[in-house]
Amino acid sequence: MGQRLRFAPSPTGLLHVGNARTALVNWLVARHTGGSLVLRIEDTDVERSDEENERAILADLAWLGIEWDEGPDIGGPYGPYRQSERLDRYTEVADRLVASGWAYPCFQTAEQVESLRQQARQGGGSFRFRGEHRDVSADEARALIEQGGAALRFKVPDTDVRFVDDLRGETGLVAGEIGDFVVTRADGSPTYNFAVVIDDHDMRIDRVVRGEDHLPNTPRQILLYEALEWQPPAFTHLPLILSPDRSRLSKRQGATSVAEIREGGVLPEALCNFLALLGWSPPDENEVLRPAELEAVYDVSKISAANSVFDLTKLEWLNGQHMALLSPGDLLDRVTPFLVEAGIELPGPGLGREREWFAAAAVLAGGGARRLTELAARLRELICPSWGGLFEANAEVRDDEEARAVVGAFAESSRAGELDNEEAYLDAVSRVREATGAAGRRLFHPLRLAISGRDSGPELKQLIPLLEVGARLALEPAVPGVAERIDRALGLRRS
Repeated sequence: MGQRLRFAPSPTGLLHVGNARTALVNWLVARHTGGSLVLRIEDTDVERSDEENERAILADLAWLGIEWDEGPDIGGPYGPYRQSERLDRYTEVADRLVASGWAYPCFQTAEQVESLRQQARQGGGSFRFRGEHRDVSADEARALIEQGGAALRFKVPDTDVRFVDDLRGETGLVAGEIGDFVVTRADGSPTYNFAVVIDDHDMRIDRVVRGEDHLPNTPRQILLYEALEWQPPAFTHLPLILSPDRSRLSKRQGATSVAEIREGGVLPEALCNFLALLGWSPPDENEVLRPAELEAVYDVSKISAANSVFDLTKLEWLNGQHMALLSPGDLLDRVTPFLVEAGIELPGPGLGREREWFAAAAVLAGGGARRLTELAARLRELICPSWGGLFEANAEVRDDEEARAVVGAFAESSRAGELDNEEAYLDAVSRVREATGAAGRRLFHPLRLAISGRDSGPELKQLIPLLEVGARLALEPAVPGVAERIDRALGLRRS
């Protein structure tokens, strides 16, 4: 029987890469084991939770290709799946803890507790909070609660708390390391540790995969499971993702949200591939894996317990590899939003020849590109070249008689319509070679400069026919052909 896992983001901000990695691992484990993934929204932080953030998180997960089997948008047998809709359930379980003697009312504020902690530190002692009403009876506790203004604290027993983490083995805390902790605040709202235990139990979660930063919470949750006589799930705490300087990943090291990475031109399958490789290696050492391939081979138990580094160079390399795997039509679809942003409107679906040309241009311009934004910039320059830059780059062509003869001959072939396929281009190369005596770099370098203003780029036998075909299509903006580019490079035509 497959495992039930959950991903439970708080809608207090955008989905960042650490949470995206947690979501991905939960999804991969659920799919690999034939289990289910539950999406739960932990929105009890009323002041910071935001419906717009929730929508953005769900959109980012969908963009990544992470699908959930139960959740606030699709329902399921163990809902509701927003904590804000489960408050009555939390109250019910809190009353149960009071009745069984595991919880008691506490009127001391967080500021007062912190003052006691500071006093203990100044005296050189350890601090373990225990409230003054810790040992009242259940009836006395109810009477105090009815007065209002009391938080409920869990009565921590004098026992060790041990549990097994799938990556670290047995761990936990010894007796005396945990003070009595709050389960519901004075306003009745549940704390994280309390709500998550109830939710995971009610939703039949049997494996919890989350970040290492939750390790200190787990002993408290184990105590709640034991007090409520519930079976705790298995726990896997994923190591942290660090910046290259080994500090906690933050915005100052670059994009940290999924939205920022997407807007930077990264494919979702490349980001999933990258996040899956953090601390884990495929069995056959092939690192370029599509989501379906990851599902088949991913093994969370093989993740290293050491923290991982967010290597932007590695992410960009993987993105380039995944871009190269796309079909021409798919690559065009992926780059389209970035082209539109750059001012290039693509022809509609009914214009087959025009779209085919754009797809071929995307493949040709995309060689070696590592981001869709980079590809979009190359395509824009291909379609709408910078004439000033082209003229400036061709000073050496204008000053060289042989180079001018070479590019001039190609301009005439373009005007005659003789360069719109590879065979015609090669015929033109032979004629120009015979007419000018130029060969090798002396022939091809001035031609490349005059057409693109660059020293390198796609093969001319592919680039020139592509430009010639594009110049004859009804594209907007119009694609300048070889003759127009050469004329502007030589200063024969002005902007």
